[in-house]
Amino acid sequence: MTQTTEALVLALIAAVMAVPAFFIFNKMPEAWLQDYDFDPNAENVRLSKRLKPFHIAIFAVVYAVLVFVSSYFYPDFMSFSKLMRVVALLLLLPGFTVIVMSDVLNRIIPDHIIILNIALSALYFVTDFVNGNIWIEASKSWYYFIINRLLGALIGAGILFLIGFLSSVIAKTEAMGMGDVKLLFLCGLLTGVRGLIAVVFIAFISAAFFAVPLLIRKRLRIAAEEKAIRESPDPALARKKLLKKKREMHFADDPDYLAFGPFLVLGTVLFLLYEPFFLDLFQRYVSPIISNV
Repeated sequence: MTQTTEALVLALIAAVMAVPAFFIFNKMPEAWLQDYDFDPNAENVRLSKRLKPFHIAIFAVVYAVLVFVSSYFYPDFMSFSKLMRVVALLLLLPGFTVIVMSDVLNRIIPDHIIILNIALSALYFVTDFVNGNIWIEASKSWYYFIINRLLGALIGAGILFLIGFLSSVIAKTEAMGMGDVKLLFLCGLLTGVRGLIAVVFIAFISAAFFAVPLLIRKRLRIAAEEKAIRESPDPALARKKLLKKKREMHFADDPDYLAFGPFLVLGTVLFLLYEPFFLDLFQRYVSPIISNV
C-alpha cells in the first residue's frame, strides 16, 4: 500500500467515525443534555437541540482532511504501522463530536461522554508502551509515561478551575463551566504536560477569533436596546420588559455565550494528529529557553 493510498484509507475511516455521534447524540436521555437542576415538568421548559445530518457531514469532512494530512506528512507517526495510536484516536472521535455539538447547541458537556472518553484515553497509556511516546525517551522508566499524562490532566483541570473561579469572583457571574474543567482533565490525559501547552494555546487563540466579533455584536446590540428604550413612550416600562425577557431566556440561548469546549477539542485533536510538528516547535523555540534558565 502506497503512502497516499494509506492516507486516503485512514481519512475514509476517520470520516466514518463521525457517524456514530449522530446516533449517540440523538438517543441520549434528555437529562444528559440539560443542567443538573433540569425539571421536565417546569413551565417554559426548553428541550435540548439535537444533531442534524449536515452536522455529521461537516465533521466527516473535517476529520477526513485532518487525518489525511497527518498520515501523508507524518507516515511514521500516523499509519497502520502504529495501529494502537490510530485506533485510540479514531475511537475518541465520536465522543469528541458529541462534546462539541452538545456545547454548541445546548451549552452542556455531558458527564457521561467525558467519562467515556476518559475510559478510552487508557488506550493512549497503552500506546506509550506499544508505539512509543515521541516526547519521552524510550529508556525512561515506565512511570514517566504515566506521570506525564496524569500531571497533564491535573494541571490542566486545576488551572482552568482557578481561572474560572477568579473570573467568576471578578465578573460576579459564572465565567467557566465545570464541564470545561472536566474536559480539560480529559485533554491533559491525552496530551501529557507539554502537549497541554499546545492545547491551551490553540484553544484560547482560536476562541479569540470568535470572542472579538461576539463582543462587538454585544456592544452594538446593547446600544440598540438603549436607543429603543430612550425612544420608547414609557422608557421605564420598556426597560422592565427587556429585563424580564432576559431573565426568562434559557442560558443555552444566551447570544453572548461562547462555548469553550469546541476549542479545547480542536486543540486536542490537532495535537494528537500532529505531535511531530509540535515536538519540532517545542525543540526549536521552547527547549532553548528552558535550557538557558
